[in-house]
Amino acid sequence: MLIVQERIEAEVHRPEEAARAQARRATLIVNTHSRSGARAYSQAKKLLLEAGLELEATHPVRHAERLPQLVRDEVAKGRKFIIVGGGDGSIAAAADVLAGTDVTLGVLPLGTANSFARSLGIPLDLPGAIDVLAGGKTARVDLGRIGDAYFANNCSIGLPANVGRSTPPQLKRWFGRGAYALVAAREWLRYKPFRCTITIAGKAHVFEALDVRIGSGNYQGGVLMAPDANPDDGLISVHVLKGNATWGAARKWACFAAGLRCKPGDVEEMEATEMTIATDPPQHVAVDGEVTTMTPVKISVAHGALLVRVPPEFERSKRRGR
Repeated sequence: MLIVQERIEAEVHRPEEAARAQARRATLIVNTHSRSGARAYSQAKKLLLEAGLELEATHPVRHAERLPQLVRDEVAKGRKFIIVGGGDGSIAAAADVLAGTDVTLGVLPLGTANSFARSLGIPLDLPGAIDVLAGGKTARVDLGRIGDAYFANNCSIGLPANVGRSTPPQLKRWFGRGAYALVAAREWLRYKPFRCTITIAGKAHVFEALDVRIGSGNYQGGVLMAPDANPDDGLISVHVLKGNATWGAARKWACFAAGLRCKPGDVEEMEATEMTIATDPPQHVAVDGEVTTMTPVKISVAHGALLVRVPPEFERSKRRGR
């Protein structure tokens, strides 16, 4: 009887043990063209092994456009834990592939803004991020959808998109987030406000806008934009910086870009599970830092679409999309 009981207990615990063992095996993919990727690749491999993770495969990626296909290839091989090192663009590219799968994403924040990592509470230093990969937990978080594509963190319309489109990668490598400020100063001189129409549940909201930012997390461009937002609350948040005169709005935009409190009436904040955004004239749209499309766009939330490794203290949101 004792032997039978021991067998039963072994069967009960075997799936849990198998899951723990699987969580110790990982594939590492690093965008070595990201700001700190080249020097972080070797160090990451060393630290991951020291943390007790078994690396089934490792890939330094010099050309970022190869990263999505590389993730697909690893998924096809049956990998269940894929660690991606790079900026928000690299993380977003991997998330787009892994959305809706049973593969867990691990994040090594090696970019300029690292908004996705910030929203999840993942440390921005390499040892701290690896501690999360080795000792954290797996959670389901939301992704945004723009058209048929997923985004991991945010979309921006207006000056941020123009700045992102005009900032050379080499400048970001030299100056980090300061590169955006340098380019923004130049873009501001020729920037014009636009009319923005946001339609939620059939109701149109029209604004004279300087800047529109849409996110599923609370950080956008490395700045805390939506303190009450949560990456698993089932909602997309939109922030509109209102104004129709560029020079008169310099103070507004500086506060907005820095994540400081703006004056009442300067910013319109809304939340929804789905919205459409149109502008006059049409504007470029930056998706996770990369300009990929133009308005009009349809944006929605993909609730719980991504499995990701998060810190042990990460708490699920009590809010849900409505």
